[in-house]
Amino acid sequence: MSGRFMSIARTPSLSRVLAGAAAAGILSMLLAGWSVSEPATSRGQVVVVKMVDVSTTEYRFEPADVTVHPGDTVRFEQTGSMPHNVEFREVPAESQLGDRQMGPYLTAPGETYDVVIDARFTDGVHKYVCTPHETLGMKGTITVGGGS
Repeated sequence: MSGRFMSIARTPSLSRVLAGAAAAGILSMLLAGWSVSEPATSRGQVVVVKMVDVSTTEYRFEPADVTVHPGDTVRFEQTGSMPHNVEFREVPAESQLGDRQMGPYLTAPGETYDVVIDARFTDGVHKYVCTPHETLGMKGTITVGGGS
């Protein structure tokens, strides 16, 4: 019988267990807001280009022409009800856009499509259109750097 009391005596008391759990909870709450990561690096500015339904026969990008620099992001924002996309049609010979050649269709107001101006975009003028609405005026340019 004394062995049984001995094992109970070695078990931490309920108050010690609760105190430890409370301390761990407080510590985890304090650490939750902290981040152990590399410091953020500047990613440049974000330039917003709205996709606008002017009428049933006129669509446009606003602004249609923007100038950006490497590291910037061009954010295309859907504001209308017609589906719009971004397709680059003419780019400098050195630009290799790959999967950025054509973006997805945005179908609901508030949807966005980000184009990060990275090494794929060389300095110069990059002409783009909304594929289905090009003939209705929906085209623009992104000039990277000073342009040429």
